[in-house]
Amino acid sequence: MRNVYKTIIGLILLAAVSAGSAGAAGKFDRGLGFRDAPVFMPKGQLMFGGTVSYQDYSFYDYKFIILDDMNISAYTLSATPSIYYSFAKNMAVGLKFSYKRTLGNINETNLSLTPDLSFGISDYYMIQHTYSGSLSYRYYIPLGRSKVFGMFSDISLNFGAGQGKTMSGTGENITGTYQNILDVGIDVIPGIAVFVTNEMCVEASVGILGLEWKRISQTTNQVYEGRYETAKANFKLNLLSINIGINFVLPVGGDGKSKADKK
Repeated sequence: MRNVYKTIIGLILLAAVSAGSAGAAGKFDRGLGFRDAPVFMPKGQLMFGGTVSYQDYSFYDYKFIILDDMNISAYTLSATPSIYYSFAKNMAVGLKFSYKRTLGNINETNLSLTPDLSFGISDYYMIQHTYSGSLSYRYYIPLGRSKVFGMFSDISLNFGAGQGKTMSGTGENITGTYQNILDVGIDVIPGIAVFVTNEMCVEASVGILGLEWKRISQTTNQVYEGRYETAKANFKLNLLSINIGINFVLPVGGDGKSKADKK
């Protein structure tokens, strides 16, 4: 048995040495080295800006598949200011703060499963607002040797909290639920950056990878208490999370030169 173990270990060591020798002989340089990459974002730049989005939904006597007589109004408002500092060539760290508010009001909606089976929802109101902060690391990759067009990858560690409230019914039959929300997650967001002037940069980004843990504690009618937790991981292109933002870039240290001086 010992001889068998020695033989297996010997084969593993031989394979490792052979792989290392082959890798050293056939190493391929993709040109993605941090030191050799052209300068897109110089060291010592302060970047501040953010994104704002607003979505509004209104349905009046609308029919969709099994939903009849939809009378719904809702909106979502979010704002995310951010500030970054480039501590090295093409690399920056920063902070982002986000506020999101969602409101929905269902006056009347009927769910028709069959001609003889249907359900109705009416007088339902929901509001939720959350605050979150993020610690981010960003790396810029210029397109060729361009100092105007480039790509970036943003990795963020997020911490969020918020409150929500739902109410249904009218008069003496009204019921309400209050929620406390706690949210922690990690996001990987690639994007494209374009300098329209030496100090103003327009960015477009989309989320592709996210890890999230959320806990919601709720109290119904100020009597009944409950709680649930969710954990999820997403690895997909989310076209609904495309963000357009503007950053202003100012030299504050390091090389002490603006992008105009770097060109």
